[in-house]
Amino acid sequence: MGLGSLLAGFLGALTGLGGGVVIVPLLTLVFGVDIHYAIGAALVSVIATSSGAAAAYVREGYSNVRVGMFLEIASTVGALVGAKLVLHLHVSVISIIFGVVLLYSAYASITEGTRPFRGRRRAGSHRHLAEDG
Repeated sequence: MGLGSLLAGFLGALTGLGGGVVIVPLLTLVFGVDIHYAIGAALVSVIATSSGAAAAYVREGYSNVRVGMFLEIASTVGALVGAKLVLHLHVSVISIIFGVVLLYSAYASITEGTRPFRGRRRAGSHRHLAEDG
């Protein structure tokens, strides 16, 4: 399980998908943990992964802190609503939702490589978003 957690942290920091993409299937399929507990454990572990990776991205200037703070507030509200909702959903529904999100994440990651490269700019740049085209 330790190796799986190490892999989850590595992939989460590398791809930005979060370690839950690895942790939840690992816990449920390999170790037989109930999906409710697996999701809870993944959320706790992703906090460490996200914090460590975010610090590096902010230091290198790849993060827009204003946008990040807005997303943090919105995702916190979404997490609270989702945590309340999951108490009323059957395990099979949760598993299907997780699978669909996982498949979409994989599809988006694969097709990202086929899009034309648009130069990335550092967060400290003075260009406006409208100028990005």
